[in-house]
Amino acid sequence: MIIPTFNAGNYIAETIQSVLNQTYRNYEVIVVDDGSTDNTLDVLKRFEARIKLLTKSNGGPASARNLGIKNSTGEFIAFQDSDDLWTEDKLDKQVTFLEKHPEVGLLFSEAIMFTEEEGEKKIQRKIGYIVNPSFCNLLYGNCIPNLTVIIRRSCIDKIGLLNESKELIAVEDYEYWLRIAKTFPIAGMPGPLAYYRIREGNLMGDGGNIDKGMRLALAAICEVEKLFPNMWDECKIDRDLLFARLYIRAGFAWKQKGDWKECLSRFAGALKLSRNTRVFRWIIAATLLKRWS
Repeated sequence: MIIPTFNAGNYIAETIQSVLNQTYRNYEVIVVDDGSTDNTLDVLKRFEARIKLLTKSNGGPASARNLGIKNSTGEFIAFQDSDDLWTEDKLDKQVTFLEKHPEVGLLFSEAIMFTEEEGEKKIQRKIGYIVNPSFCNLLYGNCIPNLTVIIRRSCIDKIGLLNESKELIAVEDYEYWLRIAKTFPIAGMPGPLAYYRIREGNLMGDGGNIDKGMRLALAAICEVEKLFPNMWDECKIDRDLLFARLYIRAGFAWKQKGDWKECLSRFAGALKLSRNTRVFRWIIAATLLKRWS
């Protein structure tokens, strides 16, 4: 399993311990320090007997994960972030599933988001898992929590490594899931097997910056579109309508923050992309409803 880390000295020890506590024992832990400038390396040295520690200059999470993949030896590759936690049975359940379903290239599960104040963890909400995480369905949004993912090595051998483009930082995983889903079945396990920490400094946080989240989702999809230009016809999806939906979701988020100027600006952006009647219905729903998806 691979943990990229950057300036996570306050959290990395708890993360590694949650990995070392796994009931499944046949695994290696590769931690890639991506040019940390805090005390992360000092903390990691306490675990040197039980982890493989790699260091590199700062290049982003994709480059760190790729270095970890290149230095790994296992049949399965699991991802974890440097401030998140696993349940003790996470690997046990997922390896068992993959052994029973050799056709699956990538497996993920639900996760629980939490905050921590004065040492007390407070559960927020559950994320991840849809019934059919197909390539076409993933175009509507990333439902796969990175910290729950485990990938078959044969899948990586065929698909290749993560895209290290700086334009995809924070959605490099989403772009990777799409590439994998185009060729291999993906499966989701119901029930949380990990805990996602919400904190200042997360690349996206709890949804992250509204417009940044929208732009990055569009960037990931456009990158995949370059590889599979016929994907819209294959999926029977209206490209402009899907992009307009992303604008409306951003507008709804701005409305929830009470900023109607930004909200209406995103709605206008959606209408520039598509004048489909569904766009008008979505805008009305986003304007009137307390919840909109």
